[in-house]
Amino acid sequence: MSAWVHTHLPRLQAGDPDPISVKIPGQRIAYASWVSLSDVEFKVHEAGRRRCVREGVRNVHAWLVGQEILRLPSRDFIPVLDFPPVGFRQALYDPFRGPTFVDAKTLAPVLRADLAIMSGKNVYYSVGEVVA
Repeated sequence: MSAWVHTHLPRLQAGDPDPISVKIPGQRIAYASWVSLSDVEFKVHEAGRRRCVREGVRNVHAWLVGQEILRLPSRDFIPVLDFPPVGFRQALYDPFRGPTFVDAKTLAPVLRADLAIMSGKNVYYSVGEVVA
């Protein structure tokens, strides 16, 4: 079953150590510091993005959707990755700058990935084999 993952901004802004919201249909929403997914789709609901831009208020309209590999709450995992792991690239999303997640260096749209990691507010992705 697919997991829908996004940064929960109120928790992030409040300094909560578990700012990532993890929704799996049929289960309660969980929160974590680290989530890794496989077969990932970077989803942005355009109507929600337009409402966000029009009203100037952020809302939940962008997710990573994929098969959950690992979820760690802060009690099990303390450090937040501030740089891409070997073989990964960083993805960014800003509803005021465009309608998709983009690669942090090339600004090319990121729509799918073989693997993705959310660590705090950071998103890292890999397409193809990851070699350490």
